[in-house]
Amino acid sequence: MRALRVRPVAPFRTSSLDQDAVKVVRRLTESGFEAYLVGGCVRDMLLGLQPKDFDIATAATPRQVKRLFRNSRVIGRRFRLVHVVFGDKVLEVSTFRALAKPHAAGADPLIREDNVWGTAAEDALRRDFTLNGLFYDIASGEVIDYVSGLRDLDRRCIETIGNPSVRFREDPVRMLRAMKFAGRLGLHLANDVYQAIVDSAADISKASGPRVHEEIVRMLDRGGAASTVSLLEKTGLLGIMLPEVEAVLRTRWAAGETPLTWKRFEALDQMVMSGRQASAALRFAVLFGELIEPITGEDAPDLPPATAAGRIEDVLRPVLARLHMPRRDVWMMKQIWMAQRRLLHLPAARKKPNSALFLRREYFADALRYLMFTAGATGRGQERADAWLAFMRGSIAAGA
Repeated sequence: MRALRVRPVAPFRTSSLDQDAVKVVRRLTESGFEAYLVGGCVRDMLLGLQPKDFDIATAATPRQVKRLFRNSRVIGRRFRLVHVVFGDKVLEVSTFRALAKPHAAGADPLIREDNVWGTAAEDALRRDFTLNGLFYDIASGEVIDYVSGLRDLDRRCIETIGNPSVRFREDPVRMLRAMKFAGRLGLHLANDVYQAIVDSAADISKASGPRVHEEIVRMLDRGGAASTVSLLEKTGLLGIMLPEVEAVLRTRWAAGETPLTWKRFEALDQMVMSGRQASAALRFAVLFGELIEPITGEDAPDLPPATAAGRIEDVLRPVLARLHMPRRDVWMMKQIWMAQRRLLHLPAARKKPNSALFLRREYFADALRYLMFTAGATGRGQERADAWLAFMRGSIAAGA
């Protein structure tokens, strides 16, 4: 298959390139292996965005990559690849994959193992969406396009590589990735892609809990969370993954109300787009917030802490059984909600030692952000949020 090679024009900025990724690619090519930057980093640079992650695809096998980089480790069983580590940064290096064997009529196409090596062209055809099937050749400064990804980026359209129904059955998590790209990048789903997601939504239950959790973390990570969750609801994916969340949202819509979830996510998106980071615990606290509102919200009864914690556990039990969230994130999320009752009371000078101790809790900043999201969504409590913010700033300035 012939590839389209083009030299990208604005808004592509080579200054966005990660220099450690450039070093990895160059060492691979100098060692005789074909290697390119691939996927999301190429897509983001073509859209004029600063990539967060730089992935590399190469003809070198994982074992050969491991020999070249002492600061690396081979990971994965279903999909074996190499992580090359530079301090806190991890670069993902994958080997070109071969085309999958044709499925027998009526067989489940779910991919359970994907470690057959191939060519760059085959690897591009194995990827999920055309906008992620682009390679960047550092040596020539050209984008290599086997899958019409450049055309679809110009159209701002998300297209699968191949039949969308088959691609989603091969790996149901691809449906969540489509939601993420549409919400985060402001792209639209091709009609056949949207319909295939609606038709295949039930297959998301075949995906492992940790993978679903990881993808939800990513889709709520860099803006567009409100749009993404809206798409999840419209396509039916939310009702299958998180029926408890979908049910409460449906109830709000039926009552003619805009769910607090949307307004909180809009505030979260604004915070993230301004350059501030949001912890995974805060993101999930917003996602599940309306489930917990009757327990810790402003209109909730003033329950003893142990009782409130027990009720939160009861509500979350079925949700957490499916998502397999890390215990640390679960604990932090619970503390964010439990702190809302404490934040209902203004910081008092006569109780300053207790308030100062509360400020030092590791979950305080996220709890205050959650209160600010809620105040903006409901129109109530802004004075409390402002008072706590002023108290926090004053304490920091005083060295408390």
